[in-house]
Amino acid sequence: MDSWTLIIVIGALALVVLDVFIPSGGLLSGVGIAALIERGLEAVGVAGPVRWPMAAVGMLVTVAVVIRFGERLSESLFPARVRTNIDRLIGLEGRVQRLADGGPIVDLEGDLWTCRTAPDSPAPAAGARVVVEAMVDQVPVVRVLDAS
Repeated sequence: MDSWTLIIVIGALALVVLDVFIPSGGLLSGVGIAALIERGLEAVGVAGPVRWPMAAVGMLVTVAVVIRFGERLSESLFPARVRTNIDRLIGLEGRVQRLADGGPIVDLEGDLWTCRTAPDSPAPAAGARVVVEAMVDQVPVVRVLDAS
């Protein structure tokens, strides 16, 4: 194995591993697999006009497989990953629009959220200003600021 083949194989394997951490829609893995196919075929003596189309087909198949199954694989590799960005609600102030059975309905940045009231906070009335103190099971927990 010559030095260029070794460099290309190491780079191709690095691209496949990198695709796990940098979502590229399978493009990084596809290029890596295509390079591995091309170098493998070259090592066994396959002619260039045959190697390149086979490498291209390998790349397309890899991209298709990653597009189809990549999200499931990513979810199983990183199960605790938060995708909702819901923690950004902590500290936001809002106004109670109405009361419902599940708790106060609060307007936070233009969106209506069914919230819970903090245990040591008085029950809010419609129109009261509240602040989000915590998130419990993806439900905002609010404290009354004023009862206006």
